[in-house]
Amino acid sequence: MSAIGELAEITGLGTGPAALIGDRELADGAPIPVINPFTDREIGATREAGTDVVDEAVAAAADALPAWAQTPPAQRAAVLRATADLIDRRGDRIAALVTAEMGMPTTLSTATQQALPATVLRATADAAESFPWEQVADGAIVRHVAGGVVAAITPWNMPVHQIIAKVAAALAAGCTVVLKPAEATPFDAALVRGCFIDAGLPAGALAIVNGTGPVTGQALAAHPGIAHVSFTGSVRAGRAVAAAAAESLARTTLELGGKSPAVVLPDADLDAVVPRILTSGLVNSGQACNATSRLVVPAAHADHIEPLIDAALGRFVFGDPTAPDTTHGPLASAAHARRVLDRIDETRRVGARVIAGTGERLSIGDSRSFVSPIVFGDLDPTATAVREEIFGPVLVVQYYRDVAEAITLANDSQYGLSAEVWSADRDHALEVATRLEVGQVKVNGVRTRERPAVPFGGLKNSGYGRELGSAGIAEFTEIQAVMA
Repeated sequence: MSAIGELAEITGLGTGPAALIGDRELADGAPIPVINPFTDREIGATREAGTDVVDEAVAAAADALPAWAQTPPAQRAAVLRATADLIDRRGDRIAALVTAEMGMPTTLSTATQQALPATVLRATADAAESFPWEQVADGAIVRHVAGGVVAAITPWNMPVHQIIAKVAAALAAGCTVVLKPAEATPFDAALVRGCFIDAGLPAGALAIVNGTGPVTGQALAAHPGIAHVSFTGSVRAGRAVAAAAAESLARTTLELGGKSPAVVLPDADLDAVVPRILTSGLVNSGQACNATSRLVVPAAHADHIEPLIDAALGRFVFGDPTAPDTTHGPLASAAHARRVLDRIDETRRVGARVIAGTGERLSIGDSRSFVSPIVFGDLDPTATAVREEIFGPVLVVQYYRDVAEAITLANDSQYGLSAEVWSADRDHALEVATRLEVGQVKVNGVRTRERPAVPFGGLKNSGYGRELGSAGIAEFTEIQAVMA
């Protein structure tokens, strides 16, 4: 049996600390249960870190900052590479914890919460070694220097990857970090921190404070000792984080989700393309900020496209997320499943046509968190399902008559995170890509995880700033010009 198989029934993890600061574990704060959404059982609990605990974490990071900032970039890169090696070795345990915490199938958690984080760490190390730390401009030395103590506030849907994307770049820049992981996924965060410390990172350079957004997250974002807040989450929460950070003029990087279009041009191979779009749109049961939740497709091919959508849904396997043949697990919680079902019911009430799927709660084991996918058509462009991020297995088809209309439909959104373009003519696809109002465009099936040094981030209400690669490192630096 694989290591993940042996860990399929992760329970009894106990109550974790409110914070990990240096070599100390702080046990203060009210317990917060962590529920496995497949078994519907508590696997452990975390604690709520209050203002005093956040103060201690920020103070420790500030104390560690001067020495880490003065560490040569090559040495900082070496720590990142050593961390990647440890994540490779300990990754089965980390991936299994993610599956237990939020229901991600182990096949996906292994790829995105074990292999991808190690890849990002190594790519960030490479970027740190080639980064232009000093340049000359008009006779002045222009230096990129560490920006200070960073608050990293990460979500539950891709927990380890999001931690690494933020923490690796901040550490590469010479910053120290206080991490607040989502309260639903605290255990994997502790293991990841352990990898950094065992790889040689000074213990004070990375602290963890656990708790909820309104309590711990708010205290961290508003803390006057924080120089930069990097946040991933909803638009509503992002606005609150930005407002809290503004009180001390801390800089912010915000990645706030999307309603990403997949633009299928008329010459695309529909038989090959449509199933791939459904896979990317429903990855992690639709709980991905860059999921292609809007299919922008040619109306002339509707009779061909809709049976392909129905057939593609029929190939998905819902079930035990630790089983190797499961493609889709439960949503992250019963409460989140209820919110998604409410959105589906609302969409039905406004007269949407169901193209494929049922959008119903599935009865699988003891779980209350499974929702079957559904694909809607014939929706007004102002409908909630077209405009808002549902963060579940809900897709919308939008038909166009010509390419100009396809671009208009794709850009008619408050979000601007990501998009896909599909065409048999790569040059045509690239030309259309340049006209889309998003931060990242993937042409003909390129996946984000395949390009770990490519900047990721959005426009409009998808936020601002970039993660990954040299652009991600630059987010956490300040520029000093020395003139002589």
